[in-house]
Amino acid sequence: MKNLVAKPTGAHSFELGEGPVWNPLSKQLSTVDIFQRRVHLFDLEDSTPVHRSSFETEGDVGAALPLLAGEFVLCENDKIVIRHPDGTREKLTDVPLQGKNLRSNDAKIGPDGALWVGVMDYDAVEGAGSLWRVSRSGDCQKLLSNLTIPNGLDWWGKEFWFVDGPTEEISCYQFSDAGLEETDRRFTTNGTPDGLAFDSSGDLWLALWGQGRVDHFNQNGEVVESVEVASPHSTSLCFAGEDLNTLVCTSALFAMDEVTISQYPSCGDIFSVPVAVSGRPANLLLL
Repeated sequence: MKNLVAKPTGAHSFELGEGPVWNPLSKQLSTVDIFQRRVHLFDLEDSTPVHRSSFETEGDVGAALPLLAGEFVLCENDKIVIRHPDGTREKLTDVPLQGKNLRSNDAKIGPDGALWVGVMDYDAVEGAGSLWRVSRSGDCQKLLSNLTIPNGLDWWGKEFWFVDGPTEEISCYQFSDAGLEETDRRFTTNGTPDGLAFDSSGDLWLALWGQGRVDHFNQNGEVVESVEVASPHSTSLCFAGEDLNTLVCTSALFAMDEVTISQYPSCGDIFSVPVAVSGRPANLLLL
């Protein structure tokens, strides 16, 4: 099995860095720092993210997804909004499941043109989480309930792959307009699964919380390659760059004590490494 080592930028220590997305039109990488309520924007220079700017959100921001016209869909703790390039905001809908201790978590725009977003309890109460599909008109459809930490998600053909932490597996569903149908396909993970993404060949890449690692699974569920990340809480990933062959991984300081932080001076940074495969462009169209 091959092993790669991702390189930190050496410039950042995010509390809960998450949700990296590469915009192939603007050639820009975006990430969120959930509890610091900021979206950060980067260029990619020689496979290294270089910080260019950031903007604040009005709530804890689980995901910030770029759109075609330069807007962002912001999944905040109590609402989902579209932020326009001039900074003005347009409310799409309240977070589908309301509660003072609930917030948005991971999200992506699916191949159906809808926003798929997880809602979870701040204390990760078992069974309090759910997964939703939201249209640009604000219509909401519950897809899954009784979750704990609705996290990494991506699609391959008519398959929807998803993790509900801290369960150490990746589950496959068939999806349609009617919703999700569970299948018996599952990959076992060696650690708590977090963000994930498919590459262009149909292999799946997974960040592992608490492990400082990204695992590359082939289509049989076998780990064929691992990427070391010098930050225990590796959180999420995307493929970036002109050829989508730079793996970018976010990380977090969250829930780490001072002793552990001192042992990992790069924790909370953004990491990157060239890889031998290419990813797939993010969906920039919300219908």
